[in-house]
Amino acid sequence: MAKRRTLDLINNPPPGKTKVNSDTYGPHLRARRGSRSSVDVNDAMKEHSRRLLSSAAPAKLIRDALIPFKTDFPGGQLWQKLLKHFAFQAKEGRDYSVSGIENWDLNNAYPTSRIMAPTVKIERTGSVSELLVEVSYFFSDRFKERKNRITGFQITIIFLFPDFVGNEIITIPNQLPVKALEDHSTYSFIQQIPEGAGSWLICFKAEAVENGIPVKGSGNVGKAMCLMEGKLI
Repeated sequence: MAKRRTLDLINNPPPGKTKVNSDTYGPHLRARRGSRSSVDVNDAMKEHSRRLLSSAAPAKLIRDALIPFKTDFPGGQLWQKLLKHFAFQAKEGRDYSVSGIENWDLNNAYPTSRIMAPTVKIERTGSVSELLVEVSYFFSDRFKERKNRITGFQITIIFLFPDFVGNEIITIPNQLPVKALEDHSTYSFIQQIPEGAGSWLICFKAEAVENGIPVKGSGNVGKAMCLMEGKLI
């Protein structure tokens, strides 16, 4: 009889209740949505939400600046990494900065190390508005075993000069000449520092080529992108 009364109650729910038939619990009653009183959110949760919202602005600034260079290198967890980085700075009460961003692969499923280990050396010249940039790399054993028809790489060094106060960013790509696999020389070039810039962040992009022509149809396999270094000027 108890089971019969339970079924009758489920089939004829009292006011404020609704019948639910779930795979996990079977037929049962629950309160109607929105019928319960709101629960106060504690101060810690409110502060956490505030930090996430405020950290979205600097994260979006950098992510959006890189989107034009990522069209042929989709996927990855860059957005989540940037949010975490800036949310931590907000929690510490620090100003937003690129300090601490270093050797971040833009897509962890396709790390730069599977192809090469790049080094980008940056130092001031005699001018306060110039940087001397030297780029070198060596290939991983895994890549050398599987390089297939790849004969070289084209490297692009993308300089980002963010202004987190004004929510503005200057992006300067430097596409270097195609270099053959057997060429171990170091690239070097001069990068001008925009007036008023307070920091820089560099993105390293490598694209495989076959006889000087980009390798098509290989997805992310012949490409790599990573944020190499963030520094205050």
